[in-house]
Amino acid sequence: MEQRYSERIPVACGVVFAGNGVIGEGRVIDVSLPGCLMESSEAMKIGDYIRLRLFLPDRSAPLNILLAVVRRAEGNLVGLEFIRSSQDDQMRLSRFVRKHAPIHEMPARCWAGGVELLAAAGE
Repeated sequence: MEQRYSERIPVACGVVFAGNGVIGEGRVIDVSLPGCLMESSEAMKIGDYIRLRLFLPDRSAPLNILLAVVRRAEGNLVGLEFIRSSQDDQMRLSRFVRKHAPIHEMPARCWAGGVELLAAAGE
């Protein structure tokens, strides 16, 4: 299985897109640094190129992805790889992904006798 180089962040946000004879809107299910998974009733096929405006839930201006390619198309699910966007939009997406990435719990410190308590409730 191919190792992903960016965490997928679950979201529920709107997207509008156009390209290769298709214009439509949809809902983004997850986003990562290299792309997103969206749901749309518009038919697309692997290799189609589109541009899109992604309305992240932070309520700021939409991200403008000037060029994306369809890497997955199964029913109404479309996996996109972002190819071109402004440096500002790339930085915004990177900050969004870092901010919403799941925080992995730090492992408890262990010693030969078992688990070392770092703090007790009420201390």
